Amino acid sequence: SPTDKPTNSPSASPSYSPTVARSDAPTGTPTTSPTGNPTVSPTKGPTASPTGSPTGVPTLAPNTEPVWETIGSNGFEDGSGDCSFNSWVDGGDDARLIGPNNKWSNVHWGNCALRLQDDSDTSTATSETLPVANFDTLKVTFWYKPRRMTASSEEFHLYISKDGGNFALEHTWSSAEITDGIYQQGIVDNIDVTNASDVRIRFMCNGDSNQDRVFIDDVAMEAM
Repeated sequence: SPTDKPTNSPSASPSYSPTVARSDAPTGTPTTSPTGNPTVSPTKGPTASPTGSPTGVPTLAPNTEPVWETIGSNGFEDGSGDCSFNSWVDGGDDARLIGPNNKWSNVHWGNCALRLQDDSDTSTATSETLPVANFDTLKVTFWYKPRRMTASSEEFHLYISKDGGNFALEHTWSSAEITDGIYQQGIVDNIDVTNASDVRIRFMCNGDSNQDRVFIDDVAMEAM
């Protein structure tokens, strides 16, 4: 029989697993996580806030509508209730004041009014010189009542002088555009008075007879 038994059992189990894993598998977990966010953020905000509020406010007020300034008026009364031309010049016989007792509803307000009739050289009334030295534009507002001014040839006019002597026609009210027998308002604006030296206005009647008349009251002259 065999002379002896094996002297010992196997000395150990295999000493290791295979030393090389599959070469295409990841060798391990990443050694580090990403180092950080991007290294450069914007260097800074705006270098400075505005140095101050605007240096000034607009020079114009919100309401820039032109403002008319009254430079003259005439209600043909003297302040005591009596009638007066108040520095206006009447042309003569065909220019008269009515009131305070014989108004016959021909006065717009107060006690007196101007009456122009016919179409003669005396059918006029002219204002005093108006103070327009510091203005460029003139406006004339007034109330008028035609009486028997119904024929196609009948009318009345507003003239203006810019030198105190020569009068030019500014506006005409014809029988076709006025209502006979009642007071109505007349307005003429945008009259250029730039550099005018002696400004006056004049009303003139152009009726067919002495019975054809226009009553004028509460005249206001404004400028800007």
